[in-house]
Amino acid sequence: MLDIFTEESGRIPCIAKPINQRGKIVIGMLQPFRYLHLHWYGRGDMMTLQQADEHGRHNIFTTELPKGLYLNELVLRLTQQHFPLPKLFNAYKQTLHRLSNREANPQALMRFELFLLQALGYDINVYCDDERGDIISVQAVYRYIPQQGIIKNNPDIDQEDGFIISGVLLVALRDLNKMQAQNWQELRGFIDRLMGYIAGKPLNSRKLL
Repeated sequence: MLDIFTEESGRIPCIAKPINQRGKIVIGMLQPFRYLHLHWYGRGDMMTLQQADEHGRHNIFTTELPKGLYLNELVLRLTQQHFPLPKLFNAYKQTLHRLSNREANPQALMRFELFLLQALGYDINVYCDDERGDIISVQAVYRYIPQQGIIKNNPDIDQEDGFIISGVLLVALRDLNKMQAQNWQELRGFIDRLMGYIAGKPLNSRKLL
């Protein structure tokens, strides 16, 4: 049993029976980080994979494999079955490419996570708060509450609601290419808390990172 991530049909759970027969599903072909031309059939949620032809693969460095596993778990846990997300699919491909390149941007994974959050409807307003419409201030501290957005933090808010984020980070997020090390460090903690909330429980592969 496996899940395949496709550009036109989204994430599809499948049953496959690999064999040693040319033109069918070759043993060892259904490994992570490979591009396959696929044929499947069936109705309902679970499909039967009929044929798979490899069209390429990403040779991810050993040191980067935990990031690749985390990337796959994000897609597996947070996307709906049979729901096309072509832009996210392309972002996924680009991230795999970066993980296969020693000169890749070290923040490639967080860039994908930000894109995923947007695709899932968890947009973060980096220009003004969503309660009053006031311009984001670098001197202020804010709280991101899912389904409500960015609001200025104050003692009247239940401190268990949402996730703290600084005005400094919100302003920095306007241009990822100019983010400083301390911005990325704060962003890492914020994303971890938000992803845990969306997934409902900790992501197993995140523990490796």
